[in-house]
Amino acid sequence: MLFDELLIAIMKAVNRERTISSPFHLIKGKKSGQTIQDIGYYGLYPYFAVMPRLEKRFYDQVVEGLFARGLLQKNEDVIDLTDLALTSQTPKTQLDGWKYRGNEQLFLNRLSLIVQTFSHISQKVNVFDPVVNTEEIQLWVKAYLRKSNFRDRAATAAFKTQLMDSLEEAPVTERHKMILMQRLSGLGSSGLTWEQIAASHGMTPLDVQLFTVETLHAWMQIIEQNRYPLLSMLMEGVIQQSALTESAQRTEKLFARGFALHQIAELRQLKTSTIEDHFVELAMNDPYFDYSSFLSEELYQAIVAVSRKQQTKRLRDIKEKVPEASYFQIRLALAIR
Repeated sequence: MLFDELLIAIMKAVNRERTISSPFHLIKGKKSGQTIQDIGYYGLYPYFAVMPRLEKRFYDQVVEGLFARGLLQKNEDVIDLTDLALTSQTPKTQLDGWKYRGNEQLFLNRLSLIVQTFSHISQKVNVFDPVVNTEEIQLWVKAYLRKSNFRDRAATAAFKTQLMDSLEEAPVTERHKMILMQRLSGLGSSGLTWEQIAASHGMTPLDVQLFTVETLHAWMQIIEQNRYPLLSMLMEGVIQQSALTESAQRTEKLFARGFALHQIAELRQLKTSTIEDHFVELAMNDPYFDYSSFLSEELYQAIVAVSRKQQTKRLRDIKEKVPEASYFQIRLALAIR
């Protein structure tokens, strides 16, 4: 998937209901209530946090390109796609951002340093500048290598075989895999920069970065099957174990102990609106969430009926039709739905 295709896919889901900056926050993985709830409302799980380091200026450049190509039309309030964009095909993708939430970089950093170490040690070169300088990563890799008997040539060969065999299974193109491999360093061969890779493939740096993330997500799905034990170990701490953000998990525990919304806000010294965000997140992810203390069944049904009839999830539009509902109740009802 190319970066502009990613933008169009997100924009199609939220067309005329969210601002032009909303996809930017989603792609970066912003943990605001608005972004988290949009993931559930619009089914945008694959795209969350796929590029945490995305710079706004590069995002804006791509958006301007969409205007220039006639895919977006001017609207000061919301995203407004043209028919050309709305009728375009959204390519299938292996992205699974909600599951990994940027942690594919942890996997890649470990892999990069392990590959570099095996490459040098196998040629009896014991001193080299590590490609990853983070102390935590270096300590993890050292522990991994000690367990793997890394000075044994058989260990190097086994790791290489498992790497190549598992990557071969990943359901992405050969170009995807080549771009990922071009990032790795070995003896006498330094990993290429995004700009260098982009130039070699006739792509943009954003495109090759997204290709790399897509490849990693597809590859890690294979590795998770535990058929490649030397690579399975690299997945430690990579998969998001809970669908909830850490802050929402803390709110959930207090709610389970019987504390009310305002009490949780006081205990955690957070704004009431922040705790409301957490409850919307809970409702979005827990099919058994008990919303009765926040929302009557009648009000819930009224909100859902308006949303369906108007074909909208825009809070302001629903509020006009159901004025007795608070914005929190509307958000909650949409999350439950």
